Amino acid sequence: MTQELPSYLVCGLSVATALPLPGMLRFIPATSSPDIKICRATVPESLDGADYVGPTWTVAGQRFLLNLPGIARMLVADGREIAVQPAPGVTESDVVPFILSTGFAAILHQRGVLALHAATVAWEGRAIGLCGPTGTGKSTLAAALCRSGGSFVGDDIAAVRFDEAGVPMVVPDGRQHRLWADAVDHLGLGPLQGAPVRERLQKFHVTPSGYEAGGEPQPMPLAVVLLLRTREPIEPPAPPKITRLDLTDAAPLLRGEVFRGVLAQRMARDAELFGQIAALLGGTRVFLLERTLGLEQLPATVAAVTKLMETPA
Repeated sequence: MTQELPSYLVCGLSVATALPLPGMLRFIPATSSPDIKICRATVPESLDGADYVGPTWTVAGQRFLLNLPGIARMLVADGREIAVQPAPGVTESDVVPFILSTGFAAILHQRGVLALHAATVAWEGRAIGLCGPTGTGKSTLAAALCRSGGSFVGDDIAAVRFDEAGVPMVVPDGRQHRLWADAVDHLGLGPLQGAPVRERLQKFHVTPSGYEAGGEPQPMPLAVVLLLRTREPIEPPAPPKITRLDLTDAAPLLRGEVFRGVLAQRMARDAELFGQIAALLGGTRVFLLERTLGLEQLPATVAAVTKLMETPA
């Protein structure tokens, strides 16, 4: 008798995996046929027929090979399978972050999905995408918004799909918050804190406030995208500034927010992404959010974002 694999929901896709996924919330799928399978397997060191060969990864049609010396090799194929071969002595918990980031970036690009580097929060049935480079406080701001009346949709990747009417939609993800220890303390989330994201790292998985297990996640419209930018600290701190972007300014900035954008380019997705971003801009408002980083500045930023969401479009 075949043992049933644990199931998760990642970027709106059901996943059956031979590796546990710390930081992901278990999910009971409606069907027994998962969208994605993750397995341990022997992974080749190279791919035949390569379209691009870089220092650590190779693209060959609908196959993507990632080689992380001393950590793992990973092969992503056809938008459906991820095979992982950890290096000797490496724990699964050290491999999983690469599966959930670059591995799923490859999956989404192979499937032709618009994937933004964003944490996502729902506000009264509409989603807010918080885009920005690593270190701009996306996850912390998302957690703070959830403490102020929002609900958590996803962390790090926002997979955007379009419904029959062309409305950009996102599906709640199975990821937990990933927060540094000081943010966990500041937001009073200690009772919800889980394991570290990686060993010896003071960044932790945190169950979203108000999370309830069960139920089929429902897509919701992506109403607003905020492009997070940091300012140099001054005394007294300047209040956060939110500026609406027109289409000509927003389009290239959104292209820069595509998750693993260089990989998308090497997969020859530029033309497709151009069309998807144009479609996104037809139904989503895009703003620049400039702010000074710091936990003490969070309340002002949360107030500015909630005011925006409560203002009619």
